[in-house]
Amino acid sequence: MSKSGSSSATFIPYNPSSSITVNGVNKAGVSVTPWGTSSYYNMDENEKKAYDYAGEQFALNLPNLNVFDADTQKKFDNQVQSYINQGIEDINDMYKPMLDDLQNDIASRFGNLDNSVFMDNLSEIEDKRADSISDFAQDVQTYRQDLINNELSNRYDFLDYLNNYVQQVNSNMLNTVGAGQNLSNLSNSYFSTFNNLSNKNSGSSSSGLADLFDSVIDAALSKIRF
Repeated sequence: MSKSGSSSATFIPYNPSSSITVNGVNKAGVSVTPWGTSSYYNMDENEKKAYDYAGEQFALNLPNLNVFDADTQKKFDNQVQSYINQGIEDINDMYKPMLDDLQNDIASRFGNLDNSVFMDNLSEIEDKRADSISDFAQDVQTYRQDLINNELSNRYDFLDYLNNYVQQVNSNMLNTVGAGQNLSNLSNSYFSTFNNLSNKNSGSSSSGLADLFDSVIDAALSKIRF
């Protein structure tokens, strides 16, 4: 006497691997093996050049961030000297006409410069010029410090940009790999749920099998958080 109507459960093996393709290029993926989980991210040539450059320049510039080499010091000296030359010229342009006018005025009124009026006025002008020179000397020190501060600010901004770029690339890679991990989790959840429900409904009809697939998809999606 033969047996009829028996059926065996349909088992689909898990597929724990997933990959993400961008413009036909395999960009990232995740693989699960008995020995653990691994993931990868493929950089294109330009991405790799930019990433390597940012990391290399950060490492090269960091040790000398607050150190000024001879060329930089010379650049500062030249800029300061130009500032001094311009300042002296401005002071002379301001006070030389005063002295010329004073000399001409005294000579026209008294015939010579050997008198107390001239000496008093000359002393007043010289005092004002001395004050201007003193103020200018302070300006020179401030100007040099501003040059140093601007150089340091530019260096810090450059390193900050490089660091932010590397961090952004790393974040993009992790997000892309994370998307691959979510796809792998969705696949595993789907097949796990399908196998469990399939074992429970091994005698289902074709219409029941359609309902089974719907149940599997709903159950799998409910477990995934993107």
